[in-house]
Amino acid sequence: MREKPRIKELQILLQKMVDIANDSSTYEKLAAYIEKNYMSILFMTAGELAAEANVSQGSVSRFCSALGYRGYNDFLRNLQKFVSEEITAPQRLQYISGSNNNKKIRNILEMEHKNIDDLEAIINQPPYNELVHKLVEAEKVVLLSARMSATMLPYTCYILNKIRSNVVQITPHDPAWDTLSLENPEKTLVFGIVFPRYPNTLIVKFQELKERGFTIAAITDSMISPVSKMADPIIYVPITISSIFDIYSTPMILLNLLLRDVAKRIGGLQDRLDALEKLESKNNIYYQKFDD
Repeated sequence: MREKPRIKELQILLQKMVDIANDSSTYEKLAAYIEKNYMSILFMTAGELAAEANVSQGSVSRFCSALGYRGYNDFLRNLQKFVSEEITAPQRLQYISGSNNNKKIRNILEMEHKNIDDLEAIINQPPYNELVHKLVEAEKVVLLSARMSATMLPYTCYILNKIRSNVVQITPHDPAWDTLSLENPEKTLVFGIVFPRYPNTLIVKFQELKERGFTIAAITDSMISPVSKMADPIIYVPITISSIFDIYSTPMILLNLLLRDVAKRIGGLQDRLDALEKLESKNNIYYQKFDD
């Protein structure tokens, strides 16, 4: 059976650690500890890893630099990509229980800051502009996702439906899930939101739609995501998994920027928004405070 890409990537990383472990006994300690405990390291600070491996915190930083990373948090962000499919919620809870919460929170926030900093480069890549174009030009847009990734669908659908017509969101429990393949592939853009742990039912659906000739676009977390082989364009946006549940703040910001740029290219948008505003006012949609 062919080895999964994520396993290969992890093995390459572990081999790099073994190679540089020959440089010092300190690196050897770190490499040995990480190889045996890489899942729990996702939830450790640099200081905690140093204490567990019986080395200094400075040694941890130098070890990560020797591996080619900008520091410990950069190392963690890349390690997450390789093991995010495997780790379960009970395991996460076990790893974070009894930890130093203040240090954990700081670690998570630092990784989130770095993820957000990466967005500027992401939105200046050709796949981003191609996705904007397709979301503007497609006759119909189907937003597709499942399980935790699907929590971002209502936000995306609400805004996209405000700025253009013919937008629907579909998840596995919807009746439209089973009939989606009956849509016209030439007039329908399928836009997937796919983050770990990748639901089998979603990946199978993408494969089915791809075989029927649908154009599939997606945002996901890594090039080793199973949707990478099926979607074009595809945007890779990092997430943080060092908590009980994945943190989606960076994908949410990306979606907001994406929809903003789609709105800029929609013809007649001002008239559409004015009409919606009048309709909402007529139906008393929003609370208003009236003076006595």
